[in-house]
Amino acid sequence: DSFEPGSTMKPFVVALALEEKKIQPNTTIFCENGKMKVGDRTVREADSHHQFGNLTSSEILAFSSNIGSAKIAFMLGEENLRNGLNKFGFGKKTAIDFPGEAKGVLQELPWRNHLLANISFGHGISVTAIQMANAFAALVNGGVLNSPYLVEAAKTQEESDFKTLERPAGTQVLSKDTSNKIKLMLTAVTYDGGTGVNARVPGFQVGGKTGTAQKANPRGKGYLANSYVSSFIGFIP
Repeated sequence: DSFEPGSTMKPFVVALALEEKKIQPNTTIFCENGKMKVGDRTVREADSHHQFGNLTSSEILAFSSNIGSAKIAFMLGEENLRNGLNKFGFGKKTAIDFPGEAKGVLQELPWRNHLLANISFGHGISVTAIQMANAFAALVNGGVLNSPYLVEAAKTQEESDFKTLERPAGTQVLSKDTSNKIKLMLTAVTYDGGTGVNARVPGFQVGGKTGTAQKANPRGKGYLANSYVSSFIGFIP
């Protein structure tokens, strides 16, 4: 099933901006002290206590700044962001070998600026858990998007041995250099002050990203107050 992911979408925005040379890991971005006007809307941080000033791109991931992510999305532009998310497999089925897969929602262009901002921190877009896991693997494995599967090998009643099923080759969707950079940046999420410190494993370097998305109101427009879908996605070592 599909859901709005929240801030687990931010690493893809940062990675695509790194790939397009719009930012570097240490690029400083002013995060407007917690409040930014976008058209007739106001973008705020997920936690009302967060009033960030200047943050580096790495800190935007570690502290999960909505405003920082939105500003990076504005640098990237709607076309680059949508094309990049599409390459990672969002908005279409992964074709995993199991029935009932949803494809999620990646809206067609044009996007108004407030939608571009919202998508940068995981609202206004919906994904499935398998899409997110598969895309995140590509983010940190050297940039190769593979086809997820559940069945490794099969045999018929007449055969005594299992035969490994053929799988299509992966697709390079991100450069190795960018993948290495984002992988290192995502380890800061589990350091002191990051949002994912509970994901630490003694003796290993762990990276990842937390996500908190408001639940959509099933009886009308907008979102439910104080109702959230919380998630974490990570990688080790």
